Parts: sequence; C-alpha cells; structure tokens
Amino acid sequence: MGIRHAQGIKSLTEVTAVLITDISEAALENAKKAIDDPRFNYCLINEIKEDGFDFCVIAATASGRTELLQLAERVKSKEILVEKPLGQSIQQVSELNEYVAEHKLNCYVNLNMRLYESFISLKKDLQLIPQLKGNKTITVNTGTLGIGANGIHYLDLLYFILDADNAELVAAEIDDTIIPSGRGPAFGDFGGWAVIKFYRQKMYQGKALISMASDSTVFGSWEIVAPHGRIYFNEVEGKRIDTLRKADSQMPVNRYFGDYLPPVESAISSPFLGDLTAVWIKGLLLGNSPLPRIDESVKVHELLFQWLSKSKTHKNIFPIT
Repeated sequence: MGIRHAQGIKSLTEVTAVLITDISEAALENAKKAIDDPRFNYCLINEIKEDGFDFCVIAATASGRTELLQLAERVKSKEILVEKPLGQSIQQVSELNEYVAEHKLNCYVNLNMRLYESFISLKKDLQLIPQLKGNKTITVNTGTLGIGANGIHYLDLLYFILDADNAELVAAEIDDTIIPSGRGPAFGDFGGWAVIKFYRQKMYQGKALISMASDSTVFGSWEIVAPHGRIYFNEVEGKRIDTLRKADSQMPVNRYFGDYLPPVESAISSPFLGDLTAVWIKGLLLGNSPLPRIDESVKVHELLFQWLSKSKTHKNIFPIT
C-alpha cells in the first residue's frame, strides 16, 4: 500500500523531494526498485533526521497509529493522510481522534472511493434524475473482500452517495469463518451481512442490504432501486446499467415495470489507487481536501465496529488491517 501511495506521488511535478521510511530494510529495497526516482530517499524509521515535511502518508498496519502520528508531529508534517481503518477497535479510533484534536493536527483518512469519478457522477444522478429521487434500497452482494479491508470503503461510499449524516444498524451477523490476510497470521478479516438505514438531518434516505461472504471468491455487484429506476454496476466488469421509467409516465406505483425505457449501459472505471493520493495532494495545494478529516470519519468507523461486534469469536479488538 505504501508503494502505491509513492507511485501516485511520483507523478506530481510539484513534489521535489520524498522520504520513504519503514521498519524493514527489505521493504525499503522493494520500494526503491518499484519507484526508481532520484527525488526519493529511504531510511529506517529510527534513523529519520529531517523535519519540516509538507505531507505525510501513514500506510502501516492499523495498530499503533497514535505512535506514528506522534512521529509525524515530531518531524513537523503539515498535512497527514492515514490509511483506513484507523484502528482495530472503536476505542483506538476515538483515542486517535482525540489526539488529533488535542494536538491540532491536519489529519485525513484515506476513504478514497468518494474520489472515483464514477461515484461522483452516480451521486449527482441519484440527486438530479427525477425517476431516481426519493428513498433508495441498495443491495451489495460480494465475497471475501473483507469487512475491515473493503467493507469500511463501502460503508463510507453509502454515506457519500446517499448524502447521509447518520446511520442505524438494523440487523447484522458476522460469519464464523475468519478470512486470512496476506500480511500474515497476526491479521485476519471478517465476512457477514448487514441491514443499515441511512438518514440526513433525521430524514430517512434509504437502506442498504450488504452481504460480504467469507466463503466466496466472487467480486460482486451493487444494485440501487429507486422509486422509478434501477442502477446496476460492477467495478470488475467496468459497466453500469440504468433502467428508468419514462419521466412523464402517469402509471400508478402498482404497475410495476410499466412505461419503462430500454436499459442504457455505460462504462465505469476504477482508478489506480496511487493516483487518488495525488488527487489529495493537489486538492490541498489548491486549499481544500477531497478526503474526510479524522473526526468526520468517526461515524463510519462506529458503524464498522457495530457490525464487527456481532462476531462470536472476537470482541472489542479485531485483527483487521
């Protein structure tokens, strides 16, 4: 993940010098080979001598984030980006948020699906197309993407496209099977299902029915059902299909599929994740961040850990990363 961030930063001509640090010499060697840029320097984390950094990206595992923030503060980082999730428990997230507020740090969380052009357009369409206005039911049906690794992105995306400011976990379950992690046996992730209602200023906006199975390798799809239209999309397939009722239809609601237009297919694309790091830096150079601050992300972390708390095998602390 750190290399992806660095590759995105490499594309920025505005950046003149970068320091990459890690606890592992092997990791630094891998980074050197992958990046191969004279602007980049490398050192072990306990050997840092420089300070006064404009930007800092923390891409380490979810535990020990407060200590890394302390390091970022010590080397005088002006703007800090932290990978999600912010911790392995809601207590760790709260402590991180409190530290950021107390020390007045400019700190953001990398919930970057809200930066995808496809999802920015989707949000606008849900607000502006007449047939799509009103309450929505959104279904997500997928496999071992992991609630901690990708579920938090999905929860944030739901907040984003529904323009919601609050959510209620109506019902949920966590699968018994733990999803193994490529980072090693100390980590793991979870599957399960959840039903969540979303609100804006206490007004109901819609509900999400999410299944992220722990025993399936499928990369699934999203389906949004609005009062008079349906949107289907799948990132891997790279397509979105809109099916809308005629805008001037006078048929009643019980005339299902009456006056519907032929489906319209369009392409969607998922950007290289490093490019989104570049978007964050460019936004800050222009005076604003397209990513949420730490305190703005607490609500989606609360929703994440409410869901994870349904686990029969883990309580309070979860080995997600």
